[in-house]
Amino acid sequence: MHKHTSFVAASVIAGSFALLGCGSGTSSSMMPSQADLVALSSGNRLTFIRSADASVQGSLTVTGVNGNLIGIDVRPANRLLYGLTDTSILYTINLQTGVATVASTLSVPFTAGTLSGMDFNPVPDRLRLVGANGQNFRINVDTGEVIQDRPLAFGPMELQGSQPAITAAAYTNNVAGAQSTRLLNIDGQRNLLVLQNPPNDGVQVPIGPLGVNFGPVGGFDIRTADGVDTGFAIGGSTLYRIDLNTGRATSLGTLPGGPFFGLAAL
Repeated sequence: MHKHTSFVAASVIAGSFALLGCGSGTSSSMMPSQADLVALSSGNRLTFIRSADASVQGSLTVTGVNGNLIGIDVRPANRLLYGLTDTSILYTINLQTGVATVASTLSVPFTAGTLSGMDFNPVPDRLRLVGANGQNFRINVDTGEVIQDRPLAFGPMELQGSQPAITAAAYTNNVAGAQSTRLLNIDGQRNLLVLQNPPNDGVQVPIGPLGVNFGPVGGFDIRTADGVDTGFAIGGSTLYRIDLNTGRATSLGTLPGGPFFGLAAL
């Protein structure tokens, strides 16, 4: 989800990771400097990935949480990684130590579990949380206040009457201070990239098929660098690049440690 302006220069990466509360660390216990994605799996495990060759750079286990993490995202406004548990508690996560700190508790319980997507809207600095059960939340992560928007549904001309099975979400133009953005989701049941428009109305408009068997649970995020959006998704143990205009998924490789159900761009 995030999304800084460049990962070409190693010095830029190192500086950005420092803001994330990370160190260069070891290859197995801390986030390495070349990782630009982080994936979430069972046991509150984070796996750091270099997208250029779909290689695992390291991993760690998050500690100090009540329940199981079901989603992660980096907040553009402060560059911290946030995680949500199945007990509806939001945490910030230190990527050097794995220690989680409570940020807030949702005022309304979220019940979709890992069949869900979460991503920060960079314009109002609010967290969007959507689920295959139709839940559609806007969240102030500092207070936990939830605005329950209209349930997710397909538009009148698009698969009308069927329930979307949204399992991942990501905003375009995902940098601090963004003036505009679009919310894209993945329907894991239909292997479909969709636009949620208007987001508060929960309307799902198909963009195009992924062309792969993504699976019912996965993660999705968009990195914005120099004004260009690049989509990444993870389904099962496979990392994909997503064409945000057509929906087409291109496999970048298979990763150990899966299956994964959350993904964030660093």
